[in-house]
Amino acid sequence: MSFTPGPNTIMAMSEGQRKGFIRSLPFNLGVFIGILFTLTIALIFSEPLKHNQSFIFIMKIIGTLYLLYLAYHVLFSKPDSAKEALDRPVLKGILIQATNVKAMLYFLTGLTTFTLPNAWNSTYIRSILLIIIGIAGAIVWSLLGQMMNRIYQQHYKVINVIITILLLYSAVELW
Repeated sequence: MSFTPGPNTIMAMSEGQRKGFIRSLPFNLGVFIGILFTLTIALIFSEPLKHNQSFIFIMKIIGTLYLLYLAYHVLFSKPDSAKEALDRPVLKGILIQATNVKAMLYFLTGLTTFTLPNAWNSTYIRSILLIIIGIAGAIVWSLLGQMMNRIYQQHYKVINVIITILLLYSAVELW
């Protein structure tokens, strides 16, 4: 689930394309902080939240609006706008992760459904494992983005349209 395309992985790839891997790390730091935030919420409220349709509905609305915002900006970005590609990337990484319904479901299912043998079954150990796997997905997508940079420079319009479509698809998939 962490390595499949989703809002945070698509944006991590986009950041890697526009800025390169090292300069995409602030966004990934934001994703990491967002993962910690989402995990904390899931740990505190995992049982009530997984049955609270109002919370899930509100998260879907917020997530959809944010994905539409990102899709708009990706669609109209150009390679020479890399410096402002994501203004305040740490904050944007936090927001995209904190409003990512897929991430909330990732943690809710990881903490309440899946069990691991013996010592691995501890909630804390599962939490650490979920964090490591979660941030690894975003980092790998940033690396893929950097590797695609030359292609992106030549075909940014097509790539931006594809990323925009994937973000719009992510917004639709929330529902």
